Amino acid sequence: MGGAESSTIRTRSMKPSTVISKISRSIGARSSRGDDDVLSAVAKVGPEAEVDWSGQFNRPLAPSDHYQHYMPPNMPMCPTYQDNYVKECNRSWKIICKAATPKMKSYNKDGIVLFYDEFFHRLFQRDPGFEDIFPGIRRRIEVLIKAMKFLLNDSGAPEATAIERCRNLGHRHRSIPKVKPHHFAAYASTFVEVAMFWLDIEATPDVGEAWSNLVGFNLKYMLQSYLYNIVNESDWNQNTIQLNKEGRSPSIIKLKGAVKAEMKKQSITLSGTKKDLKEK
Repeated sequence: MGGAESSTIRTRSMKPSTVISKISRSIGARSSRGDDDVLSAVAKVGPEAEVDWSGQFNRPLAPSDHYQHYMPPNMPMCPTYQDNYVKECNRSWKIICKAATPKMKSYNKDGIVLFYDEFFHRLFQRDPGFEDIFPGIRRRIEVLIKAMKFLLNDSGAPEATAIERCRNLGHRHRSIPKVKPHHFAAYASTFVEVAMFWLDIEATPDVGEAWSNLVGFNLKYMLQSYLYNIVNESDWNQNTIQLNKEGRSPSIIKLKGAVKAEMKKQSITLSGTKKDLKEK
């Protein structure tokens, strides 16, 4: 699968995952044709093989300034791993799958359909580049469910094991075409945003704390392995590096208002670089 050598693949028959089971129980007979496409894709996700991501990760890791830069700004700077966070996320995800909140009930649709529609609508609106990574419904729902399965099946696992799992998964993403470093933060932050949106009255501060820490923790250690030696410092939508007098230790300058102004002025896409700006 492209992860650490110690990761193994088990091809024995397995029981349906907790996540997929929750989704399956939410499926009813009140869907439109487009909704049926989503539900059909959900039914096909059940994997025949499962990867053991918990093997020891022995590869180099990215420096802290790189992976910290790519963490979402709306998540904790130092996310923590706690078993009660995993349990809370499992509980609230079950609510979403059952469409059990007042906001979801008003649409009279399956929970996974509502979540899928809102999530990918916001994700593609935020970064159209995701449409190249997820060109079809089946691929989109497959990745979404597998991501949830990875997150929520951690219950009871030691923190050290969770870290190894995340690093192995992050390294696996290095082999996925068209994935860029900034995609991780967009995907993760959009997920938490949509989860809180649909949880409605269930979206308490404790629930937000659980999701932000659990997703942020997983993302941090995925980025450590994913970003090693692949950060392109010339990309304007990443970091601008300014060397000090000795020409060594770089100081990171995050582009905020200046980037937005330049975007408006130059009318470039999210994949634009400094080179593109000069050519224009």
